[in-house]
Amino acid sequence: MNTGTVALMLIYEPASSKRGPIPLVRLDNPALALEVARSVIAEAEARAAEFSQADEFLGEAEYAEANRLRQVLALLIPGLRTVIRPTLAVQ
Repeated sequence: MNTGTVALMLIYEPASSKRGPIPLVRLDNPALALEVARSVIAEAEARAAEFSQADEFLGEAEYAEANRLRQVLALLIPGLRTVIRPTLAVQ
């Protein structure tokens, strides 16, 4: 499905700007995009683990979101593996 390109944007978000974020630079670096994707997936999985400590159901919902994030990024970024964490079946 990889028919386009994935680029990273570095933006500045001033605290009181009415114009919104200000783009600073665009990076077309596939290796960097892969590392960023791995990092955001790791953060999503860490958040899910924290939620799991407090509430198993909320933790499973967060793991499902992390899995969806991984699947979407794997479609767009070559080299990202789609190892999906098993979730509990909610009945």
